[in-house]
Amino acid sequence: MNGSASGYVAVILLCCFTSLSHGVVFSEDRWLKPESAEHPAPAATQSPGSIVQAGYGVIQRMLGEEYTGNFTLCHIELNAGENDTFELRQSPAGQIEICGTNGVALAKGFYWYLRKYCNATVTWGHHGTGDNLELPAPLPAVAKTVRVSSSVKWRYYMNVCTVSYSSAWWDWRRWEREIDWMAMHGINLPLAFTGQEYVVAEYYLSLGMTEKELQAYFSGPAFLAWNRMGNIRGWAGPLTPDNRRAQFELQLQSLVRMRALGMTPVLSGFSGHVPAALARIMPGVKLTLSHGWNHFNSTFTGVRLLDPTDKHFVPLAKGYYEMQESLMGTDHVYNVDTFNEMVPSSSDPHYLANTSAAVYQGMHAADPQGVWLMQGWLFRNSFWTEKTVKPYLDAVPSSNMIILDLYTEQSPMWSRFDSYYGKPFIWCMLHNFGGRRSLCGNLSRIATGPAADRLVSTMNGIGLTPEAIEQNPVVYEMMLETGWTTEAIDVPSWITDYVYGRYGAAGANPSLQEAWVQLTESVYQFNFGQTYLGKLHSSPRIPSVKQTWEFAEPGNPSTMGYTRKEHAAHHYQTQRTENLGYGFAGVTSAWRLMVSGAVAAQAKSASISGPLSYDLVDVGRQVLVDTHADLVTLASAAYIRWKKNGTDTGAELAAVGTALLTIIKDIDSLLLTDPNYLLGNWLETAKSWGTSDVERRRMELNARYQVTLWGPGGQIDDYAEKHWAGLVGTYYYGRWNMWLTTLQNAVKTGKHVDTKTYSSELLSWEQNWCQSNESHATEHAPGVVTVSQHLVRTWAIAPPTQYKLVPNTVVSKFDIHAGTALVSRDIAQMKVLCDLEPLCVGFISTGYLKTAVDERKALQGCDLYVKVA
Repeated sequence: MNGSASGYVAVILLCCFTSLSHGVVFSEDRWLKPESAEHPAPAATQSPGSIVQAGYGVIQRMLGEEYTGNFTLCHIELNAGENDTFELRQSPAGQIEICGTNGVALAKGFYWYLRKYCNATVTWGHHGTGDNLELPAPLPAVAKTVRVSSSVKWRYYMNVCTVSYSSAWWDWRRWEREIDWMAMHGINLPLAFTGQEYVVAEYYLSLGMTEKELQAYFSGPAFLAWNRMGNIRGWAGPLTPDNRRAQFELQLQSLVRMRALGMTPVLSGFSGHVPAALARIMPGVKLTLSHGWNHFNSTFTGVRLLDPTDKHFVPLAKGYYEMQESLMGTDHVYNVDTFNEMVPSSSDPHYLANTSAAVYQGMHAADPQGVWLMQGWLFRNSFWTEKTVKPYLDAVPSSNMIILDLYTEQSPMWSRFDSYYGKPFIWCMLHNFGGRRSLCGNLSRIATGPAADRLVSTMNGIGLTPEAIEQNPVVYEMMLETGWTTEAIDVPSWITDYVYGRYGAAGANPSLQEAWVQLTESVYQFNFGQTYLGKLHSSPRIPSVKQTWEFAEPGNPSTMGYTRKEHAAHHYQTQRTENLGYGFAGVTSAWRLMVSGAVAAQAKSASISGPLSYDLVDVGRQVLVDTHADLVTLASAAYIRWKKNGTDTGAELAAVGTALLTIIKDIDSLLLTDPNYLLGNWLETAKSWGTSDVERRRMELNARYQVTLWGPGGQIDDYAEKHWAGLVGTYYYGRWNMWLTTLQNAVKTGKHVDTKTYSSELLSWEQNWCQSNESHATEHAPGVVTVSQHLVRTWAIAPPTQYKLVPNTVVSKFDIHAGTALVSRDIAQMKVLCDLEPLCVGFISTGYLKTAVDERKALQGCDLYVKVA
């Protein structure tokens, strides 16, 4: 699974401390590095020949050996003032000639040719299923020489959380594919965090810590991101020495490839988060205990932070950087986040300046060329104002710091803090939290923001910083193109080209083109925090008379991280659906069009797979998940009516409840038709990292907890939910079935639900699921078009029941689900829901089903639909 580190000579580490009666002091030489010691060579050392070789490697891996003869590659030098640059032309011998200033430029030029000349795309997808690489024969000629330079110095990639939410279980095959994807999209500043626990362990073991003490510090492999940031410790561990070594070897392979392509890998820096055992080996060292994080108890929180003003901080940091360089090499850029989602112990400007100065000095002592790459996420906290941010940043030279403005597309910090007071920053698109699935992304903002902001700020790069990837590929394709143009992108024409490139010949189908117009004008005008995630993934709570049956505000970190005790207060509090502007009707319309286009495409080929299958499932999934939310609203309303007056016989709850469980099974069956939506793949790749039955079981437990409860008692539960076949069909179905059964038993027996007992039993059921080991499908079930046709007819085509339209009319009373509008706005779909609800005699187009349609009033823009007897 993991390649060896052949060619790398182990570094002999010598003890770098001398124990004295009053503590520990540093010796001048921390360790000796043999002259033969090797590590991955930095990108700057690559020769023109090796750059060209790296470019050919990308072409061969993407298209196969048979295509490499169609291309000739060469190296060119940068002109003054240029960033990475490539040229395309037709060679005298009839080949496609691509010249570039480094491997990334060559790969970007190659992808430019595929996109602009061949209508091909390469996006995320299980084993290449996100690609359209059906190239025309012969390959199109480049009629006129093209020279393109990046508009910014840096094109950054990855969030510190991505390495846990997405790449925790990747092997070399998957990393190799991702690095090629990075290069082809022009990324030159990737986060390279894999395997850093090996460095940390070797460092602290050399200082006298024990393996047992380290195990109390490291979290399990699915939660390392938050261990590294000082949020948690020990949860889902241990992290074995074998696993640390395997991840380190994988990191070495990745670094070799990244550097060969001319990338600048960002390595980990020393933030000051340390094992508690540091106090034992360095008596008197100033450690502070971090506050509890997201309601984890002291068993898994209370990470120690070495005060940056302590005399030991700089030499300890220096030692860490030297150790890391000896093992991994360096390209002189390091990510350090000392106060991520934590508040400094003092707001005194001098203390804050001294803190950042110490972080920088520790880096500079080991690497005078070192550049501190900092996430700007911490500045969202109200602690940070001009009086605290400015001294914190001013203590570090501007030439040695880059700030990731982590959430620029929705919540830019650079404009709030005067372009970070002169520090260069990278315009980042965060877009996604936890890998939760929702069609979203503000294409208009992405298309215009970077080009405009670059002219009025210290911006020197663009970046992708999602907490998880492998979702909404259209958004990431557009964002990465902003790094190679100085102009705003015209969204409609770009989308037209994108559909051609994504679907190949099928992209000319009018239904598919129109489907993307609908998506662009609806969900793809909204950021993650403005869209509706639905209720499928949320742990269902018993509705009360006072609540409106809604859920935690999607995408807003301030409403996340609650414990089970707080569910009643949080799971049903969200932006009201009528205020979302979500454009659900546009998604439903797009789904019908996409299914129609897929049927036409399938008629011309044996089957539908790849990007069209991926999108067909994704759009259908969104419609069904949102419809499920409406069924939850109706079922909750039925229970509330019984609870208020006790007259309901249970027939309404039974009818709506049956539909609710049916649609969950339908969602699961749809997801099963595409390999990108399978729980089994997540679990099996996790288990593949285990070297024994016990370790494989631990890996599976890590994988199961992350996408469900997250913490042992439901801390941050469902934050990293996934819409995967198997997860939907067992975990989500099981919870909603328990919920529905509980409500029905209450109605049947006439006894109100004991919510404490219910919550306890539900949590126990969830924990049992996390600790189980039943297998799930790792191969998809063919038939995505057939299944999609069936589900569209069931949930998105108007039933035969007749309805009379009364235009521009509203009925203000008689709501079946008072206070909560349905997500659905598509008229055909509202007819489906009205037919499912026994009490429904009509509805208004703004999302309310009615028990009566009397007392009508005129209201422009609102239509009344009355069921005809």
